[in-house]
Amino acid sequence: MKTKNLAMGLWLACALCLSSVAAFAQDATAARTEDVSSLDGLMRAYYDVVSGGPNVARDVQRDLSLHHPDAALFIQSRNAKKESVLKHFTVQEYHANSKAFFDSGFFENEIKREVKQFGHSIQVWSTYEMRKTLDGPVIGRGINNLMLSFDGKRYWILAETWDNETKDHPIP
Repeated sequence: MKTKNLAMGLWLACALCLSSVAAFAQDATAARTEDVSSLDGLMRAYYDVVSGGPNVARDVQRDLSLHHPDAALFIQSRNAKKESVLKHFTVQEYHANSKAFFDSGFFENEIKREVKQFGHSIQVWSTYEMRKTLDGPVIGRGINNLMLSFDGKRYWILAETWDNETKDHPIP
């Protein structure tokens, strides 16, 4: 009887794992291999999906393909009292809330990267510059803080935060 119960328990555990993998695969947006097979490719795509001229639609599907389906974006901003406020968004919510900003033209490019890795866990601090046009003057700088995972085949963005440089908070 114990053997039969153990076999049934193992079968149920395997069935749950397989259904979780199937559900995850259905949620995941197909990614370009060049975007997710290397850290450099992921970071290049990460900046590409938010950059573009005025009224140029951003590739939300490509951005979704870089992020784990349960990824969270946390945006540091400041309220009218100049106090730090942390806002949580999904990738879709971020794009919806940023459309007006993007529609005026926005280009972001990486100028420095610091990476720490342990096993499959990767922490990336990516310093960036912002411009309104591709070759225009720098209008701001900041740091993107990304938590990544490498599953042996591809990189996933699990979570991210960023903060823009200010007079009181210069880039280190």
